Order: sequence, then C-alpha cells, then structure tokens
Amino acid sequence: MRLRLAQMILIALAGTALAAPLARAGDPPYVPGEVVAKLKGQPTEHDVKLPAGVTVPQAVRSLRANPKVAYANPNYLASASTVNPNDPGSSQPPQSHGWRIDQWNFLAPTGAAPGGANIQGAWQNAQDAGVSGGRGVTVAVLDTGIAYRNKGTKFAHDPDLPPVTRFVSPKDFVDGDQLPLDENGHGTHVASTIAQATDNDRGLTGVAYGSNLMPIRVLNRSEQGTASNIASGIRYAVEHGADVINLSLEFKPVVRQCAQIPGVCKALEAAAVHGVVVVASAGNHHQPGVAYPARAGGVIAVGATTYRGCLADYSDYGFGLDLVAPGGGADTSLDTQNPTCDPAAPAYAIRQYSLNPQAAAQGNFRKFGVIPLKGTSMAAAEVSGTAALLLAENPAWPRSQVESSLEGCTRLYGSQKYYGAGLLDSAAVTSGAGC
Repeated sequence: MRLRLAQMILIALAGTALAAPLARAGDPPYVPGEVVAKLKGQPTEHDVKLPAGVTVPQAVRSLRANPKVAYANPNYLASASTVNPNDPGSSQPPQSHGWRIDQWNFLAPTGAAPGGANIQGAWQNAQDAGVSGGRGVTVAVLDTGIAYRNKGTKFAHDPDLPPVTRFVSPKDFVDGDQLPLDENGHGTHVASTIAQATDNDRGLTGVAYGSNLMPIRVLNRSEQGTASNIASGIRYAVEHGADVINLSLEFKPVVRQCAQIPGVCKALEAAAVHGVVVVASAGNHHQPGVAYPARAGGVIAVGATTYRGCLADYSDYGFGLDLVAPGGGADTSLDTQNPTCDPAAPAYAIRQYSLNPQAAAQGNFRKFGVIPLKGTSMAAAEVSGTAALLLAENPAWPRSQVESSLEGCTRLYGSQKYYGAGLLDSAAVTSGAGC
C-alpha cells in the first residue's frame, strides 16, 4: 500500500519542476516529508514517506487530484493541552516558561513538585470553558493595600500586575481615602498570587490572572489593623459586588470567640447571606485551633503546606481547618502519619513578583522583584484564586457549592487534624467532572 501511494506521488509529479518550499514562520504543524492517505476501496489509511525533493503541500495536492485516492492530508502534530505561560520568573538569563522554576506551588503534584496545587491544570480548564484566568469575577483583597497604580514620585504601579482598569472600587480604611496603596509588600504579594498578569513575558504568574481585584486597605505599614476597620472592609466588599473576599490576616490567639470581635463576625454573616465566598488564612502560630476570622462561620479556613505536601511548621491546624494549600517553609515535626514529612529537608518559599518589603520598610514603594514569602496568607490566596476560576465557570453557583467543591476535590496527605479535607487540587476543582 505504501509503495503504491509513493508511486502515485512520483507519477503525479513526474516532469514537473519542483518549486522551492515556501518559507514558514516556525516549525510546520505536521511531520515534514510525510503524508497520510487512503486509497478508495481500501479499509485503512497509511502514512507515506515522501521522495526527496517533494514537499508535503505538493504531495497532498497531487494525491487529492487523483481519482483513486479517497483522501490525503499532512500528518498533523498534536501536543499536550496545557497552558504554559511565557513568564520568565527569576531565570538568568531570562527564559520563556522560567516561572516553573520559581512557582513549584502552581505545578501538578509530581516528583518535581510533590506538594503543588495543580494551578496549571486549572488554567487549561478555565481556557477550555472560555473564561481564561477567571475573567469576570471580582476578588476583594483586604490587606496592606496593593501597588496597583502610580501616585506622584512616591508610589509606582507593580509592572507585573494587571492594568489599573482591572482594579475596581478601591478603598483605604487606614488613611480614610480611595487610594489603598501598599506600604509594606504583603498585600501586593497576596494580590499577585491571586491575579498577577500572566503570559506577558514578565515576572511570574497568578492563579486567576483574568479576574478583577478590589483593593481594600485594612492593615497599616506594620501589618496591623483594627477589628472595626476589618469589619468595615468586609461590609464594603459585599456592598460593592465582590464575588470572593480574601482575608490573609489573623487575630492573635487571645481572640477565641466571635463575642470579642462581633462587628467582624456580623460582617462575615452578611457576606454569607449575600453569597460571597470568603477565604481566610488559618493562622501562623502552629497551634491546635484555627485563628479568627478564619474560624468564624461561613469562612473557608486555609492552612499551609510545604513543597513536600506536609503541614508547614508554622501553620495552625485542628478545629476549624477546612483545607490546606501551599504556603512554603519547613515541614512540621508533628505529623508522624505522613511519611513525606522531613523537618530537616530544604524549605522553599512562595515566590511572587511583588513590592520589595525591605525597600518599602525604608520608604521606597517603587522597587519590585521576585519576593519569597511563606505563610497561611499565601495559601489562602491560592484558594481564593481557585474559587475565582470556579465561579467564572459556574457564575450561578451558591457559596456553599463553591466551598463543597474546593473541599471535595482535594488530595489527601494525612489526617484531618493537620490537613482538614486535604490539599488543594485546583485542576480537579475546576475540571467540571465533580469529585
């Protein structure tokens, strides 16, 4: 069969001057020097190696003109359906896709990143659903502010954040104005994890890179904020249309019940009534009990895990913990049931292109770079970003269904005491297949 097809090609082209192949941009989307063809009356197709000097387009045209040929096509190439942004990260010299070296937390759980949250798979799911990067969803970030715009010579827009048009309804409850600009770096790092500009040949990537951000400043330059301002910030986010609220903040362990922060808990109740998904960090005191506000009703409490998928040695755990996500740092020595844990093993942080905290502490709010941080703050941001991707795919879903999906699609690494429902699997959450 292959011989007959090859002979047909030679006969069809006999006496014809072969033109030089047209120049192409990049590699052709098919195997060079090969076609796939089927003769009429034959049950199967065959791939045929072309004679020297015959191009694929020439062979296809000739075979299609032959009445004995049922069809002829290039032998097209396929590739894995995976979104792989070109962001270089900190690679030197800069290399396309270098973000993978920095952002282990966004990779699938493999030998290269056993504790990854599979964000890359979720990007593909969102793209397949026509809502790339969580387009159309608004995430409110209650934090130290965000370096989202320029202001005079003192403040600069983080060049790897989305344009200012994607920042909606900003509010500063610390200074009492409409410019919640970051003077610390924490809020910008959290916002970057949620929605950093992606596939832009710069810096690193964000989970829900197509979503809108609502910057609400409730923490000052020293990362301190009052219960009254936090309550006001939550109410403001609800009133101004936030779909998701990220609270990468915690009260000290002395706060043990809602009666001590009634304004905050009532605001969270109102958020739940309005169907807003609220995600909060479980706390960084390594205590058996989640910190407030994550412990309040209607809030998704997120603990932190390490590169190996082990509970981090700073993360709160136990009562009130809903799930965990990568937060970086060293493994705990408490989790003896998880054989992957090794407190002496290398510890890796969560890296984002963000405002430089050391420069900010010196009053320089214009210096940016790849910044390593660790904490349940970073873990909460990954869950908020995943919630945004899920809501973009399912805008009519109630808050409870979003929470059920986040917790029901996790990977189990150890006991519920340390991991809640398990480790975030963003791709499974957004797959549409259910769990």
